[in-house]
Amino acid sequence: MKKASSNFLESFQDFLLERGASQRTIEAYTEDVMSYCTWHQQSQGSIPKPEEITSIDLREYQSYLRNNRSMKPASLNRRLIGLKSYLKWAEEVGYIDRLPTFPKLARQQKSPPKALERKEQNRLLRQVERKAKARDTALIRLMLSCGLRVGEVVSLKTTDINMGERQGFVTVRSGKGFKWREVPVPNEARKAIQEWLEEREQKKIETEWLFPSRDCLKDPLSIRRVEQILTDYAQRSGIENLTPHTLRHTAATNMIQSGADIVTVATVLGHESLDTTMVYTRPGKRVMTEALEKSEM
Repeated sequence: MKKASSNFLESFQDFLLERGASQRTIEAYTEDVMSYCTWHQQSQGSIPKPEEITSIDLREYQSYLRNNRSMKPASLNRRLIGLKSYLKWAEEVGYIDRLPTFPKLARQQKSPPKALERKEQNRLLRQVERKAKARDTALIRLMLSCGLRVGEVVSLKTTDINMGERQGFVTVRSGKGFKWREVPVPNEARKAIQEWLEEREQKKIETEWLFPSRDCLKDPLSIRRVEQILTDYAQRSGIENLTPHTLRHTAATNMIQSGADIVTVATVLGHESLDTTMVYTRPGKRVMTEALEKSEM
């Protein structure tokens, strides 16, 4: 076993920096280690060296965080994950011979993915309509109404669009795992796509991509640019942390709440496993609160 350093924490921070960890990660891991050292000093009278930390100490520390500090599972688990990274480093550089056994992480109540409420969806679509950009409307509708991933949207070609008056489909050829699927396009999304196709024809935009880059028509719109477009509309709508994936989550949630069965939703989204789609069936805090309020005697 390697001879102990005078300052383990500084050496650990240097190690994280060399590995390219962000400043936020370094600060979080430092806080996790210091939190444990403070507890150890208070309970056992000394600041521990890595080799002095045992599996019993770790179980007692977890119990302390849960019962005395009343930490939520996510915060509690993060403390232990940061501490485990510290001890893995100590093992890697030779300060300890083997890693002590860590207790199982606390189980967390899983929440459904973040989706927009109906009022937020209306605020967003109102701003999109006011700006009157056919491209943006079609772009957002494909994610919000059809549940497409942003990577799938920017990869669409005009030949992937099949629109009629009463029905339409988009062919996704670049789905996750390179899976091919056809996705139906509902009424408002069909209108938006048709308007964009007509505008392209009027402006004589000749390119295979449905959403070409303005800098070079030979290239599709970048994912980064789509994120920027969405951020602009989010700010105008007063919606925080809006991402393309939020729109996909919203599409899935809307389908579930409208009575669609789980197999149909999974097929539309391109999920291989129904377990992936099941997360959308979990009620959020608002739904649970309303259920209890209505049922209370």
